[in-house]
Amino acid sequence: MTATTAVFDGTWQEVRSAKAHGKSVVQSAVPGSVVVYTVKSRAFSVWYLAGPDRGIASIYVNGQPVRIVDQWAKSPVRRSVALTGRQPVNTVMVAATGEKRPRSRGAAVNVDAVSPLPGKCAKGCQRSPVPVLALASLADVAPETAWFPDAVPVPESPQVNLAVGSYVRGSDALPLTDRAASISASACNQARLAPRGTVVLSFGKQVEGGASGFGTTIVEADIVAIVATVAAGLAECGAGPWEVSVGTSNSGGATPFNGAEGGARWAAIVEQARAASDPRVAISGAVDLEPSWGPVEQARAWVAGYVAATNRRLWNFGSADGCPQTVGGVRCNNGWTIDDVAWVSTEAGPNVWVAPQIFTQSGSLARQWAVIAARALQRGVQLRIGGVGVQSSACIQRGPCQTTGNLGWQAWQQMRAALDAIPSTAGLPIGAPRDIRWGF
Repeated sequence: MTATTAVFDGTWQEVRSAKAHGKSVVQSAVPGSVVVYTVKSRAFSVWYLAGPDRGIASIYVNGQPVRIVDQWAKSPVRRSVALTGRQPVNTVMVAATGEKRPRSRGAAVNVDAVSPLPGKCAKGCQRSPVPVLALASLADVAPETAWFPDAVPVPESPQVNLAVGSYVRGSDALPLTDRAASISASACNQARLAPRGTVVLSFGKQVEGGASGFGTTIVEADIVAIVATVAAGLAECGAGPWEVSVGTSNSGGATPFNGAEGGARWAAIVEQARAASDPRVAISGAVDLEPSWGPVEQARAWVAGYVAATNRRLWNFGSADGCPQTVGGVRCNNGWTIDDVAWVSTEAGPNVWVAPQIFTQSGSLARQWAVIAARALQRGVQLRIGGVGVQSSACIQRGPCQTTGNLGWQAWQQMRAALDAIPSTAGLPIGAPRDIRWGF
C-alpha cells in the first residue's frame, strides 16, 4: 500500500493500493473504530486485502455481530467474506479490534469492496467504497468489549479469565476518599488478569437521588465517582478494550424510579459517568430486570425512558423468571411473556443488549433464554446476547450456592448447547461469560 489519499474521521483513511479492486482501500488500526456501509442484497460479501501486517476485524450485519475475520496473510492477497441479511437493504459494519496474530507486523484492518454478490466483485460492487458512517469509537454503536468465542479457551490462555463486576454496597465504597485507592487497585489487578470485558457495577435499586447501595444509599455524584475510579484502574493497567456499566434493577415493584422517569434519570447518570471517566474505557448502562420483581409495564417504560435519553449501550443482566424451557410456551412470572423479555433485552432499541443470568447448574436458565431467542427470531428479531452472567465469585464470598453456582465457561457451554438444540437458533452468537462479586 502507498500514501493516504483521504481521511474520513481521523482514524479511517483511504489508502492507495494497486491490488485493490478500486485501487484503494479504507483502513484503520485504531481499536474500536468502525465503518458502516449499506448493500442492496440479502446475500453479499465484503472484500479486503489480506497481508503480513494486518489485524483482526469484527463484522456486524444490521447491528448483529456475525464474524471475526483475521486479515493476516503471508503475502498480499484479495479475500472476501460472504454474509447474509434479513432485509432487502442491509447495513454492514466493520470494526478494527486492535488485535492481531503474533506473526503479524501490524493490527490494521481494511475494506476493499462491498459487493451485492457473494464472492464476486461484479455488477453493483462498490469498489474503494466510501462509508456512509465512519467513527473513531464503537462505544455508541456496538459492544467492542463483547467477545464472541467459538469455543472455550484453553486453560493456559488469558482469555479464560473473566471480567468480574460488583454488587456495590455503600458500606464497601463510602466514603470514597478513603476507598478510592483500593477500588482503583482492584480494577487494575483485574485488567492485568483478563484481556478485555464488561464490568457491571450494580448499585442496587434506584431511589431518590441515587441507588440503594444494598443498605447504604449511594448518591448520584458518588455513583459517577465510583465508576470513574474503576475506569481509571482499568485504563491504567490494561490494554482493553474495557467497559464499565452503571447498573441498577427493577427491584421494589411499581415505584416512580421503575418507570420512564427512572430510565431517563439513569441515562443522565451514565452520561455524567462518561464525561468523568477515562476516554479509553467505554461507559454504558445496565439494569437487572427480573419478572418476579416488578410489573412488566414499569420495566418496559424504564427501558423506553433510557433509550429515549441516550444512545449509550444498555445491558439487561437479568433473568427470565418462570419463562418456558421448551418451544411453544410464552408465559413467564408476574404477567410477563417471553416477548416482553425479548423487548427489554434487544427490541427496545439498537443500543439494548442482554447478558442473561445463567446461574443454574441444571441448565434451566440457558434453556429459557434459548426459547426466548427462538421466539424472537420468529418475530424477525435477533436477540443480542453479548455475554452470559454468573455469580460464582459472590457464591464463594457468601458460602456455596448449591444449585446456582455455575462457573463462567460452564454457563457459556450451557447457553451454546441450548441454542444449538433449536434449529432456528443454532449458531446464534453468544458473548463471553462475566462474573460478579460483592464489593471490590
